[in-house]
Amino acid sequence: MRAAENVRHTRIEEGCEQLADDIQAHGLLQSLIGYEDGGRVEIVGGGRRLKSLRIVKQRGLVDDSFLVPVLIRGIDEAVELSLAENLQQRTMSPVDEFLAFAKLMEGGSSSPADLAKRFGFSERVVKQRLRLAELVPEVLNALAERQITLDAAMAYATSQDPVLQLEVFENQAKRGRTAHDPASIRHSLRMKGLDTADPLFRFVGPDIYARDGGTYEDDLFNEPGKDRVLAQPFVLETAANAMVDFQAMRLLEELKADDAWALTIVGYVKVPTLRLHAFGTIEKLRPPVGFVMIQRADHPKLWRTVRNNGFNVHVVVGINADGQLIADPRYAFVPIAQKGAIDRPVLVDVAADRERDAAAYREREIIRWSRRLAVGPFAGTPFEGRVFWPEANSDRQFAATIAGVEGFMLSAQIFVPADQVPAHRKAAISHVDQMITTRGNV
Repeated sequence: MRAAENVRHTRIEEGCEQLADDIQAHGLLQSLIGYEDGGRVEIVGGGRRLKSLRIVKQRGLVDDSFLVPVLIRGIDEAVELSLAENLQQRTMSPVDEFLAFAKLMEGGSSSPADLAKRFGFSERVVKQRLRLAELVPEVLNALAERQITLDAAMAYATSQDPVLQLEVFENQAKRGRTAHDPASIRHSLRMKGLDTADPLFRFVGPDIYARDGGTYEDDLFNEPGKDRVLAQPFVLETAANAMVDFQAMRLLEELKADDAWALTIVGYVKVPTLRLHAFGTIEKLRPPVGFVMIQRADHPKLWRTVRNNGFNVHVVVGINADGQLIADPRYAFVPIAQKGAIDRPVLVDVAADRERDAAAYREREIIRWSRRLAVGPFAGTPFEGRVFWPEANSDRQFAATIAGVEGFMLSAQIFVPADQVPAHRKAAISHVDQMITTRGNV
């Protein structure tokens, strides 16, 4: 009989008709592997051969008297021999391989190091197989049915959270031809989980996380040096909340002393997830009682209005990408009765504002054009009529050092007539071939 412990569980009848044909032609060339149990012989290795023999019997070519060679061992040794046989052949499903390794670990009589020595693998490879055996059934079934690749399964195994695995798997299944891409899976798991690259971890730090009982998932499927996944993200979030509340009061005192903010800051509102992005936040912020939120991209004007009117305000605080506690100047919670004053600023010297803005614009343009004019005229050069300076909103200028000389890199737009391009193809081919020879085809 085929044993429940047989290491093959997927596609167990695949190719049995063809194997029966081969047995008819050449006989049974390899013994089965099994153990005795109450007068029965349970087959652990050779389930497909046993099925094929029964097909041969159904064809009337052998009867019950046909002798089948079986290597009889204890159950644990039989499982191990069957696994070794299949690994040598490299014909078994990877799912069967994972589950067989997990079976050998049952009872605690073997360790990953023991299995590594017996099967000729590294201990890391054995640990990977054991982790893969713990994948949610939906992922294992998809791998067994060849709906996903082994690389995709390994990507799912980078998280040990079965709920998260299943959520990402179900979302990936809706993506059509791009479903279950390993890089996409890892990205989704990282976005939904927490690792040491998260701003909150940078804010809290490894010492406090460990002090509060936080540990890490092992990184069997991550490249060395990659960020580690947190096994207890709630520990991190709890610590971060407490630290924000502790540090926020100090931050408010610093803001009051900063001329860009206001002396009348009276409190703060935390972003629900504690994370502030470069664009701000899309989370719903709950205002303190009696206050309303004002959001302005032009925040200097917002805060000038607050200062000039002496409004009591609450600021929005959170952790930025560098793991620092900051207040976002684009948000302010002001008394409801003063909302109109923010929308239509009062007690602000509009004429002085315009004068300062005009002076700042003039200075920016002087700097920009000083650098451009330093390039020299294009007239009388091959660039005449071909090089154009971009508009201010698309201009890029930044400091640079070349051959030890400090200077600036400027953006310029070069026009090339389309009818002049084909004449340079031969030279381009030579240039590209030389480049590939020198640097390699990356």
